[in-house]
Amino acid sequence: MLSAKDMRTLLTFAVSLSDEARRILRDLPRAQLGITQKPDGSTVTTADTAIEAAWREMIRKGFPGHGLIGEEYPASGGESPWQWVLDPIDGTDNFAHGLPTFGTLVSLRHEGEAVLGIIDHPHLGIRFAGARGLGVTRNGDPVRISLKDEPMPIVALTAPENFAAGGRFDLFCHLARHFPNTRIYRDCFAQGMVLQGSIAAMVDFHVKLWDISAAEALVTEAGGVFVRLDACTERQQVAFGQRHVVDAMVAMARAASFGDQ
Repeated sequence: MLSAKDMRTLLTFAVSLSDEARRILRDLPRAQLGITQKPDGSTVTTADTAIEAAWREMIRKGFPGHGLIGEEYPASGGESPWQWVLDPIDGTDNFAHGLPTFGTLVSLRHEGEAVLGIIDHPHLGIRFAGARGLGVTRNGDPVRISLKDEPMPIVALTAPENFAAGGRFDLFCHLARHFPNTRIYRDCFAQGMVLQGSIAAMVDFHVKLWDISAAEALVTEAGGVFVRLDACTERQQVAFGQRHVVDAMVAMARAASFGDQ
């Protein structure tokens, strides 16, 4: 069992990673972003690689026995029960175009379970941080998943092209029809809005572990539910937030047909 003292030590260290990312972004001129495309067509900048490289060096020095899984560099230390999961910029395309909803994501998994997470929005000045047994905060103030049962809750869906890439654009359409008060996000902004109770629940589709591991740790610690819609593969489909809204989303996603929904 992980002690509260150990978790505080790990969380303090994780916050220092987020602080370093903010420093790098503050000091990097926009003219030097070095925007390019990866083989899969996604955007990458020098900020992505600089942040993850700095994080990896800090983790190697602070916790040399821990493993590393990140978006920009190969995984290492896979035999360790401790795995840091890193997304230096979630929403790189938004970042590259000056849209402030991008975030930096840090998570720690122990024996396969997400036990710590940080969702940081450097250009908005918003940081969600938490760890198992310690609760979740927004800029230092405690937050919890909303328990309100609203007749027309606000829900969030990831980009429609993610559903299409996962072969389930029909699910995107069905969810949008069933939940008419829907918001669409292409980065982690909606994850924090679920944590602070502004959004009831979210479906994130066709994403990688580093996209959702921080949210998994934070949502469960903040009193919500986090459900994988299928077996854990390289690309994942998840729903999280208020239990009754997530239950409805999961039922739709797992139904063989949607004609009677």
